[in-house]
Amino acid sequence: MLGLYPEIEPYVQGMLPVGDGNEIYWEECGDPAGKPVIFLHGGPGSGASARHRRLFDPERYRIVLFDQRGCGRSTPNCATPDADLSVNTTWHLVADIERLREHLDIEHWMVFGGSWGSVLGLTYAETHPGRVTELVLRGVATLRAKELQWLFGGGAAFLFPEAWARFLAPVPFPRRQENLIEVYHDLLHHPDPAVHGPAAIAWSRWEGETVKLLPREEVIDAFSDPSFALAIARIENHYFRHGGWLAEDQLLRDAGKLRGIPSVLVQGRYDVVTPAVTAWELSQVLPGAELVMVGDSGHAFDEPGTLHELISATDRFASDWQGAGTPQDDERNADMLFGDEHVRRYEETDGEVGHDWEKGAPCLVLTTKGRKTGEDRKFALIYQFDDDDEKNPVIVASKGGAPEDPGWYKNLQANPEVKVQVKADKFTARARTIEGEERAKLWEKLAAVWPDYNEYAKKTDREIPVVVLERV
Repeated sequence: MLGLYPEIEPYVQGMLPVGDGNEIYWEECGDPAGKPVIFLHGGPGSGASARHRRLFDPERYRIVLFDQRGCGRSTPNCATPDADLSVNTTWHLVADIERLREHLDIEHWMVFGGSWGSVLGLTYAETHPGRVTELVLRGVATLRAKELQWLFGGGAAFLFPEAWARFLAPVPFPRRQENLIEVYHDLLHHPDPAVHGPAAIAWSRWEGETVKLLPREEVIDAFSDPSFALAIARIENHYFRHGGWLAEDQLLRDAGKLRGIPSVLVQGRYDVVTPAVTAWELSQVLPGAELVMVGDSGHAFDEPGTLHELISATDRFASDWQGAGTPQDDERNADMLFGDEHVRRYEETDGEVGHDWEKGAPCLVLTTKGRKTGEDRKFALIYQFDDDDEKNPVIVASKGGAPEDPGWYKNLQANPEVKVQVKADKFTARARTIEGEERAKLWEKLAAVWPDYNEYAKKTDREIPVVVLERV
C-alpha cells in the first residue's frame, strides 16, 4: 500500500488580497521547478493542512495549497460575527483560484480536490478548462438536491441513528420536520452564543462521525472543537442552502467541456458523506474518466485504500512531467522566486537575489497603496529603462493576458504615487500610463526581454497598459 510522503515545510507562503476585504493564505511546497498542482480542501471551510502537502512527491511536484475564503489562516474568519458571507460563494472561490494562479505565474496546473474540493475542482475546471492539465477528485460531489437531502434530510441517519440524534439535539422539536439546512441557518446565525455555539458543534460533529468507515474519536474531537466548528458550520450551511450557486445537474451537464483532460475519480464504496452514486454518474458523462471504486473505504482521504489510489494517481501524472521547470529545462532556475518570497529576498539583499529573474529578465519591486485598504502592497515586476531616459523604469500590466488589469495597476490608477526599488536604488515615483508611439517603442523593448508579452496581448481584448515610473 502506498502512503503519505514524508513531512515537508513550505518554501514560500503569503497572503493574497482577493477583494471584498478578504485575504487568502497560500503556500508552496516541494520543487519550485516541478509539475504544478493546486490542492482544493474540503468543507467548504475546513482549510488545508500539513498532511495534505504529503499527497504529492515533493521531488516532482510544485505543490500549491491555500485556505479558501473565510477559513483556516485566511481572513476574515467566518467564525467572527461580522464576516460577510455574501462575498463568499463558489464563483468567488473560482475567481480566487485564478487570481492565485496568476499571482504565482503558473500557466497550467493539475487540479486535485476532495469532497467539497471535488465540487470546486469541477467548477473551476469547467470554467477554465484550458488551465487544467489533469483532474484528480476524491469523495465526489456535485451539490445536487438529492445529495444534500441524503446527508441532511435523514437518509444517512438510517446508518448512523445515534449520531443523527445528536445532530437533531439543538433543533427545536416543532422544527424537526422542516428543511434542516434552513433551520440550522437560523441557529448558526443566532446572536446568542448559547444558541449558535452548540448548533455549530452539532453540525460539525455530524460530519466527524460519518466521515470514516470506522469512526475515530480523535477525528470526532477535532470536528467538535468550538472555533473550528463555528467557521465550518457557517460556511457549509451557507453553501449548501444555496446549492453552491450551481444549477441542478450543472456539473454533470457541462462535463463535456473537460474532454481531453485526464481525470481520475477515487471513491469510497461506503462513503456516507458523498455517496458513490455521484462518482459513478459523473464517470458516465466525463469523457475518458477513470473511476476507482475503493471497496473498503468511507469518505476520508487517508483511509488506506483511498490513500493508495490517490498517491498512485499523483505518482502516475508526475512520471511523464516534461514541462517548463523540469531538470532538463535549462531556462528555469530551480531556485526561482515568486510572489511575496521574491519581494522579501529582493529587499533583504538589495536585489542581489531576485533582480535577475527567469530567462534573464530584470525585476524591480513596486510598492503601491491598496485602493481599498490603504496598506502597502508590494510586487516584483519585470522592467526596462527607456533608451532616452536611464533613470525612469518602465513596466507592463499584463496579468498574463487576463481580461482585466492586475491589482497593482488598479492601485496606482487610484493613487499614482508609488515607491520603487531597482537593486539598491530606492526612490519615490509617479506612475504614468503611456500611449501611441511612446508605448509602441517601449513595448518592443520590454517584449525583447520577455517575449511572452506578445502572446499575452493576443489573448485579451484590452490594450495592455505600459507604465513609466517617473522619479519625483
